[in-house]
Amino acid sequence: MKKKNLMTKHLLAAAAGKRPIEGEPEITNMMLDARYLRQSSALIQEALQKGFDVLQLANGDIVTTGTKTVVLQYAWDDSKGKLVKAKTDKKARRASEEEGAEENELENEDA
Repeated sequence: MKKKNLMTKHLLAAAAGKRPIEGEPEITNMMLDARYLRQSSALIQEALQKGFDVLQLANGDIVTTGTKTVVLQYAWDDSKGKLVKAKTDKKARRASEEEGAEENELENEDA
């Protein structure tokens, strides 16, 4: 009695671009597609690096969730008699955020 390797036959069929074997879901072909694997792994890795939560659904969909910090600065305008949105220097703000993150890392290393 010879054992048949169904996975090998499936991989060969997928590589040849054939339709899936009867009774086999389309999702299996997608999950074996090198383009899907490259794009999904890059997307997942990028999301994880940003600190997002990642969920890959059974149908191949990928859901990422996370939060974004929005900084708004307001200044008092005497001539108008009200608070107005102040223009912030994005580069300076990012630099200060990065410095704060580096200081936190250094403090954690010292501890």
